[in-house]
Amino acid sequence: MTLKCLAVTAALALAGCGDDGGPVRYSASEPVQTSRVSIPMASVSLREVSLPAYASEEGIAVSNGAGAITTGPNSIWADDPTRAVTLRLTNALADLTGRLVASEPWPFRDEPETMVEVRVEEFVAEAGGQFVAQGRYYVAHNDEARTEKALSFRITEPFDPAGGFIAIAAARTRVISALARDIAVRGLS
Repeated sequence: MTLKCLAVTAALALAGCGDDGGPVRYSASEPVQTSRVSIPMASVSLREVSLPAYASEEGIAVSNGAGAITTGPNSIWADDPTRAVTLRLTNALADLTGRLVASEPWPFRDEPETMVEVRVEEFVAEAGGQFVAQGRYYVAHNDEARTEKALSFRITEPFDPAGGFIAIAAARTRVISALARDIAVRGLS
């Protein structure tokens, strides 16, 4: 989606508030152009991503840098955060690898060759202009000859605080894309 499309989407979201002062829902589908990553397995299952409590709520969480995490007034995610992060990560992995990737429950007849589980400890926009994701992911294979992995990650993406929640949503999308690349390169290659 282009910047113009994001601006139009934001304008429509704001227009949808009406006079009732209801919340504005935020989502971003910023395209992230990346080169393919070759992986040896044909199919990968992704379990539902485990997010911290504050990140799994519909309010958009912002950290003040001193440890306090609050949600912005009248700002919520467009979709359930756990579902949205899981689906975006699944799609990013599929796009990066060109392989059959789906989140659980596994929708295909044959079992996946590999399973990935992501447990996020920190997933928040910092007031200074960084979106931070930190945690561990686990890679298990049906083939016993392949080595299982448990890898930690810390990914940050900058955003312009003046851009508000739209900038935070775009940074979150970039963080998820960067996590997908990390999983593909370190976890699945």
